[in-house]
Amino acid sequence: MNPKEILNKYYHFAVVGVTTNKEKYSYKIFKRLKDCGYDVYGVSPIYDKIEDDIIYSSLEAIEAPIDVVVFVIKKEYAISYIDEMTALGIHYAWMQPNTYDDELLAYIKNVGITPITACILIESQ
Repeated sequence: MNPKEILNKYYHFAVVGVTTNKEKYSYKIFKRLKDCGYDVYGVSPIYDKIEDDIIYSSLEAIEAPIDVVVFVIKKEYAISYIDEMTALGIHYAWMQPNTYDDELLAYIKNVGITPITACILIESQ
């Protein structure tokens, strides 16, 4: 499935690594998806709230269904979230540029998750 197909088919997104800093990509991605009408949940071990939105400490803490997890974190932190996705049955990991390498992509595919390697800000225009 290509990035546009993912955006047209799925509506429940989690953004891992969201921040309060409006200049950072994670904040921009979180807001863009919300502005486009998607159900979006922020995940961060640092923040409890961003503006009026509750931010979750983990994917498991989100009680709503999640179709796609958007990664905006360093690749060394991704494995634990990939493992959470596997346990929760989430099948799509949207890997923003600079959040992955070949080894991480191999791990993602090996556990049965489909990685999407594209910039969601560009694809959601």
